[in-house]
Amino acid sequence: MGKEAEELFDVNDTVLETERQQRKPKHLNWRPVENQSFSLTIPPTVYPPREDTDLMAKRLIQLGPGKGRKFLEIGCGSGALSILAGSLGWSVHGCDINPFAVVATRGNLEKNMQTGVILEGGVGPESFPFDTKFDLIIWNLPYIFPDEVSDVLGPMEEAALIDTDKVGLYHRLMATVEKNGLLAINGKILLLARYNSLKSDGKFAKRIWDIHTFEDGEKLAVYCLWRPYEHADKSYVDVTGSTNDDLMRKIGIGTHISTRKQTAGKGRRSRKWHSIESSYAGSWIVAEGRDINPGLLQLSGGLAVLNSIGDDRLKLKWPNDIMIEGRKLCGILVEGRTSNNQTKAVLGIGINLETKQTKLEGIEISSLAEIKDLSFEELDQRLECEISSLIEYRDDLPPVDYEKVRSQVLEHMKIYGKPEYQGKVFESFDLNERGELVLEDTVIDDGEDVNWI
Repeated sequence: MGKEAEELFDVNDTVLETERQQRKPKHLNWRPVENQSFSLTIPPTVYPPREDTDLMAKRLIQLGPGKGRKFLEIGCGSGALSILAGSLGWSVHGCDINPFAVVATRGNLEKNMQTGVILEGGVGPESFPFDTKFDLIIWNLPYIFPDEVSDVLGPMEEAALIDTDKVGLYHRLMATVEKNGLLAINGKILLLARYNSLKSDGKFAKRIWDIHTFEDGEKLAVYCLWRPYEHADKSYVDVTGSTNDDLMRKIGIGTHISTRKQTAGKGRRSRKWHSIESSYAGSWIVAEGRDINPGLLQLSGGLAVLNSIGDDRLKLKWPNDIMIEGRKLCGILVEGRTSNNQTKAVLGIGINLETKQTKLEGIEISSLAEIKDLSFEELDQRLECEISSLIEYRDDLPPVDYEKVRSQVLEHMKIYGKPEYQGKVFESFDLNERGELVLEDTVIDDGEDVNWI
């Protein structure tokens, strides 16, 4: 038991826990869907199925047949989700730090004519009980904070709901997955947690798949995590003309190139993007096909930069600049090329990392070093994760939510200021579905025509 847990549970709880063991186990028929029922025996100190269990169960069912692929449930509790996974054709593995949960899951699997490997242990300072690769990993993360604990919560029965880890169990989990190589190629991780509570770890892309709202307004969400653009070609070059131009000669969504120096980088209206003494330039093929929305792809790039750096001093100036105190830090540019009725869109991002210059081509500039200590490699990895989280499309991932991108960018724009167009300042404005600025009855697609005050 860790130090935080010791502070939460004292010797009196040990006595209470022992007394609880004398109670009779619960018996219930758990129905994840209307036409399916599983018989469960639940010891008095084991977490029973609740709304969070049902939310994850629905997602498991919607994923479809497991077809013998490997499944891991961390914190298996009564075994409800592991039993469901087995019935769907997954090869079941599970673990729990509560030995009574391990016994309950094993017994309930057998009771419902399913099989699985269930071991004691979990995410923490001890060795993780598995070292194989899994196609799907799930965990109902503890989502109650210690200061929310009341006397209605039992010391062990409800412990699975309480996050006492100051580092964060989510971050410990992702570190464990990486260290032990737990995720197979094309594998996914499903985590149930408080809505908007999971911050990026900089290595995995993530997107919300399902949401459950309680009567008091509290929300739980199922997050899906995956390796960003897992099969795409990724390369680094010391110097190149333009990373966007380099990718125009390549194919494959997610193909990525980065460099510290561009000699012919481009901005809007074919302006030259100058590489300062320490800079970042990266480009991705983000779309191929016919139905491409370059405006929203460019806004997604700006949002990815904000999310990657995570500092409130950054401001988004529509449509393609990131600013620090009115000085330019970053430019984003989407370019397209059409061949045989097929269009390819390339997203390019240029960021000043460190400089003593204050102006470039008459434009006041800033650098990332003013607000954040991020290496080139860390920044590149974070950007890839955030871009993938926002716009990577795969049939087995949650759908891309361009409306959410549009609304989030609009909020950032409102923080930056008010648009002035043809001598008039607009108190209210909007973005349409193509990422264009809407000022009353006027639609504007070029930021050069707008001043911000």
